[in-house]
Amino acid sequence: MKLFLSKYRIYILATLVIIWGNIACTEVQESNEIDLSGEWLVKLDPKDEGISKNWFLTDFVDTINLPGCLQEQGHGEKPGPNTKWWAPLNISERHPSLDKYAKSNDDFKLIQFLMPRHHYIGAAWFSKEIEIPESFNGKNKTLFLERCHWESKVWIDGKPIGSNTSLATPHKYSLNQLKPGKYKLVIRIDNSEIYKIGRMPHSVSDQTQGTWNGIVGDIKINAEDKISIASIKTIPDIKNKSVAILVSIENASRLKGNFIINLDALGYNAQNNHDPLVIEKKGNLTGGTIQNLTINYALGKDMKLWSEFEPNLYKLKVDLLTKTNQADYHDNKEISFGMRDITTDGKHFYVNGIKTFLRGNVDCAVYPKTGYAPMSVKEWKRVMQTHKDFGLNFIRYHSWCPPKQAFIAADELGLYLAPEVHEWSWVTKPEVHQFFKDESDKMLSYFANHPSFVMMGLGNESGIEKEIADDLIQQWKDTDTSRLYTVKASIAKNQGVPGDMDFEVVSHIKDESFDRGRGRTRYQAFWPPTPENSLFTAESPQTTIDWDTSISLYNSKFNNPIISHELAQFCAYPDVFNEIKKYKGYLRPTYLEIAADQLKERGLVGQLPNFIHDSGKWQVQLTKEEIEAAFRSGEMAGFQWLSLNDFTGQNTAPVGFTDAFFENKSYVDSKEMQAFCGPSVLLARLPRRVFTTSEVFSAEFEISHYGNQDLDLSDLKMLITDEAGSTIISKSFPSKAFVNKGLQKIDEFQMDLLNMAPSKYNLQLESKKNGLSNNWDFWIYPNSQIEKFPSSVKVTNTWDANTLKLLKSGKTVLLLPKIGTLKGNLPGCFTTFYWTSFGEKGGQSSANGITMNPNHPLFNEFKTDSHTNWNWWDLLTQCQPMILDAFNEKKPWPIDYKPIIQPIDSWKLNRKLGLVVEAKMGKGKLLICSIDLENNLEERPVAKQFRRSLVKYITSKTFNPETEISVSQITALFDQSNPENAESMQGLPDEG
Repeated sequence: MKLFLSKYRIYILATLVIIWGNIACTEVQESNEIDLSGEWLVKLDPKDEGISKNWFLTDFVDTINLPGCLQEQGHGEKPGPNTKWWAPLNISERHPSLDKYAKSNDDFKLIQFLMPRHHYIGAAWFSKEIEIPESFNGKNKTLFLERCHWESKVWIDGKPIGSNTSLATPHKYSLNQLKPGKYKLVIRIDNSEIYKIGRMPHSVSDQTQGTWNGIVGDIKINAEDKISIASIKTIPDIKNKSVAILVSIENASRLKGNFIINLDALGYNAQNNHDPLVIEKKGNLTGGTIQNLTINYALGKDMKLWSEFEPNLYKLKVDLLTKTNQADYHDNKEISFGMRDITTDGKHFYVNGIKTFLRGNVDCAVYPKTGYAPMSVKEWKRVMQTHKDFGLNFIRYHSWCPPKQAFIAADELGLYLAPEVHEWSWVTKPEVHQFFKDESDKMLSYFANHPSFVMMGLGNESGIEKEIADDLIQQWKDTDTSRLYTVKASIAKNQGVPGDMDFEVVSHIKDESFDRGRGRTRYQAFWPPTPENSLFTAESPQTTIDWDTSISLYNSKFNNPIISHELAQFCAYPDVFNEIKKYKGYLRPTYLEIAADQLKERGLVGQLPNFIHDSGKWQVQLTKEEIEAAFRSGEMAGFQWLSLNDFTGQNTAPVGFTDAFFENKSYVDSKEMQAFCGPSVLLARLPRRVFTTSEVFSAEFEISHYGNQDLDLSDLKMLITDEAGSTIISKSFPSKAFVNKGLQKIDEFQMDLLNMAPSKYNLQLESKKNGLSNNWDFWIYPNSQIEKFPSSVKVTNTWDANTLKLLKSGKTVLLLPKIGTLKGNLPGCFTTFYWTSFGEKGGQSSANGITMNPNHPLFNEFKTDSHTNWNWWDLLTQCQPMILDAFNEKKPWPIDYKPIIQPIDSWKLNRKLGLVVEAKMGKGKLLICSIDLENNLEERPVAKQFRRSLVKYITSKTFNPETEISVSQITALFDQSNPENAESMQGLPDEG
């Protein structure tokens, strides 16, 4: 069929040649493009004096290769304590342990973000001799600069050509005035603050991709006939199985005459072999510089749709033949497009009429390999495929817009993209408002034909004047109705405003009926992230919680689908030494270099594999529950996870399941995440994770189904297995089919636990024929009596002379410090750090979880993993970690000492922490446990069982501490500024 149509099109062209005579429609042998990549001359302009001193007439000396950036080629200053960054850094406010990294340029290291080997903010001038060939004579000539950072200004032989400030789209300059010959092309690129768009936007600040200066995409001169195709825009009409083709004809010379346009679409990827008929349109040139045509192209009943499930694409070839009194011209262009429709019903999203839940990642421009976004489709496909492998279908570009290559990759793989207009600030200034209007208009035009481009927003958080917000939303909707729009992510002060936005991204719902005026849409709803502000800490573990109450209240006021803002944000300890090796570009992971130094200094290098594994396994569990809570919320329309890859700015946050390079971490694989993140997810609502043998276990099973086909779960099975993996209970369910409508109930289950052995169990749901499986751990503890401390063990809450006396006399002492008495006054450590570690106390948690040897005899009667799990909630929310080697501590514990239960400190401080430690002192034996094992034990079955196991251990022959600890080393664990401590420790000797 296509062969016949191609012949048909050739026949039309040949006929036109005969009718119109000597028409210029044959292939031009000379290239219509001049590639300007390669060596350029460069000169930095830190004083911004180049324009006033006519540098556009000056010869430069230094060289640089373009495409590329200054910093990666050694231009700029070496960073130091006095470097002026995009936003001021107060180095003096860093932790004292970092002082040695701020003494001179040679010693200087950043912990706030990746440090460039060379840093430069300001103007840079680039020059190159170009030659316009004879074949370009009389043609429209355009200088094309792809991905400039930030403002460009252009001169030809000293004459100004123009300027451009787009961060997202190519900078184009008309060179029609140039006749064949040689010219000096000078380009000035300025990466300083052209417009005030924030201290930390990922588009321009130092925080992630860095303040690079240069041109990193194509640099070329294009030549086209006087009458040519200026642009092609496709507007799919799914209902009528057609696409409107908007063709703009450029006719700068205002010539009059006739034209013929041929449109030829062909499916080319996935399963799309659809071959619509070629269509033709004839008309007259109006003589205007731009002539806009709208041509309806019927695709017919065999039309293929584009979505995450079937990313079918079409190639559209547009041929333009024109005949004028001056001459005859021919131009052709080719674009790709997809038939995609995205709408809402006020609560949920629909792609091509299919109810769709957005499973999103927040991309913060972390691309340390180059220091700027990749410019190859191949690399973007790798990144996009990683997203899909982890069950995601959506990417929000936080305060930036990726290059065209990202959209091409997303089109081909089937991902929904939401770029933003570069901003993270309070928008009030008219000139900034105008920049956003201009820039967003360019984005909507340049990326118009990409079906993956489904949404757009302005930027992140902060605020915006209502009049500006209204104006932007109105402009966007007037320009392009094929996409959905919001203003800013998570701005509670503007919640529901403007009313014309299509959806809203929120971290909470603002209403005085909720606790502290905030209804949750994620576990952490307040700032700063302290333990009491997280439901992971404030409530015992379960899998029943959802956010429907909050969202329903929002929906009673506004008509917008809700996307949860930046959920999860759980850190894991980074793979320090292996990650450092990956940084081969101009950005240095100095925060990891500092961590490497501290690990060596503190004797922790040997424990690094445990830190990575045990913090990582717990990170996965926390993230799983956060995401499942979103799926359990039937009123929610999607979530944005922060994030799939580690974040290297804002004091760094290793929150990803991949490292900063989108390479999988060792403790998780994508299949594990697909179980709880995908179009269809099996869910179980457990009222608790911890039960006793006197209780009844109950669970309610659901399916979150947003797939594109009905789901037959006739083979669905439930299994409950013990720690050895043996099946204890197996259950099948009545055959039932589920349609695409989101959250739906499957069945319920109950069982009496009286005859169940105390242990860890796993509940699994599986439908093999649908490739669906999910599982949840739960624990059963005995309903036993509180274990009494034997008389052979001296139990005390205070470290004082009497306790020392007992130890010296050869007694066994159990020291149970009261919460609030230990040095640092650290909070509990049930979760990992939220977003980043804040100061010495960490924020939501004081640690990245805990690490321990589950085979240690302390755990003989308290079976545990090597890492935190849900059964540790009661213990780790009622504890206070001990700091064994505080910074500048005169009497730290031995460098080779390993606590029995060790909280994993932040990658920024790397202190040796402990919850249970043991030591010998003379003839005596000491066990210190800073977990509360004394209060409200009747209501704490886990604490009762842990206490029982601890008593059995301390009274056994295996309790035989080997490390000798001094009085001063124990004293150093306590807050000596605390009056109660100071009084109790009077009379204790300093034994060195």
